[in-house]
Amino acid sequence: MNLSPEILEVLETAPLFHGVPSKLFAYNIGESNLRTLKAGEILLSPGEANDAVYIILSGRLNIQLTSSDVEPVAMLGKGECAGEMSILGDVQGSIYVVAATDCELLAIGHDALWELIDISHQAAHNMLNVLSARIRSGNQVMAENLEHLHGFSGAAVVDELTGLYNRQWVEEKFSRHLNRSISNNKPSCIMLLEIDGFKEFSDKYGQLGSEQALRDTAHTMLSCLRPDDQAGRFIGEQFAVFMPSTTLADGCIAAERLREAVSKSMIVLPSGDALPSVTISIGVAPANQDDTLADLFASAGDALREAAISGGNCVKWHDEGMTAQSPASTGAPASADASASTNTVLPPKPFMSLWPDAHTNKNGSNPRA
Repeated sequence: MNLSPEILEVLETAPLFHGVPSKLFAYNIGESNLRTLKAGEILLSPGEANDAVYIILSGRLNIQLTSSDVEPVAMLGKGECAGEMSILGDVQGSIYVVAATDCELLAIGHDALWELIDISHQAAHNMLNVLSARIRSGNQVMAENLEHLHGFSGAAVVDELTGLYNRQWVEEKFSRHLNRSISNNKPSCIMLLEIDGFKEFSDKYGQLGSEQALRDTAHTMLSCLRPDDQAGRFIGEQFAVFMPSTTLADGCIAAERLREAVSKSMIVLPSGDALPSVTISIGVAPANQDDTLADLFASAGDALREAAISGGNCVKWHDEGMTAQSPASTGAPASADASASTNTVLPPKPFMSLWPDAHTNKNGSNPRA
């Protein structure tokens, strides 16, 4: 095939061909083939032989440990390559390469690529750089998986009291998830929650009671959240949850479900004595394209403070792009009945809320049950 000016422009800036005269790779890889993928289509799978290196002309590829829709370990964009490890003899793939979007790829055969490497020191240098970067990345993923498997890290990342991850882990992990969601143009939300009246509860029931309340709240959180949601203890009686692939409406529904579950959970001391249940206030904020993690935490924190000021045991959310309107019109649960609460007036923009008894209809039934 003849390489079009558009393809040549991509190749000239690609890491694999940077600094290589265009006439060299245009001649040596001129017989390469174009390949198109639809979003979600698998390009490479573990254990399968591969005889080409793929240059991304448009779109994005995900590098995944499994074929299902899980968190990718890396993302590749325009000009980057996939399948280069297979050029090392008969090495078979060990990971999945999946199209994150519709893609157009240039498939370069191994023989053509070796011919180019033989005549160009720069091409050989580039290939070594690409391979070493892939090996370093693979080693890092392996180390992270081992740490997760054995519960070990150079710094403590688990809160001993609740068993959840601590604030250090929350900030590092949430930042990665946020960047990935923005890069993939997928919705995501952060939820901040705190136990209402925790100081008074602690004064009344002592350290044993307050610690058990924290443990039970953490346990209820884990039982209500999805496997892909990330939860941790943030500060004191505050907890944080990152919800990937979640719209604001769905995030509010999840928050309301969690609020209801905590309010109905019993707190039982190791001695078997039961304490009154606690309630939580929750603030939810959606991620915008230009948000940093600090921005997102600030928005969720504002919503959380508004929930606490409103009396607690409720969900409020913050979204700069929305105006005050009824819960039904915002995509919140249809059961949010304005007449069921004394707070029948929505707060001014940018706050909106789900009322404490929003989980029941007038007849007391739960529409999501």
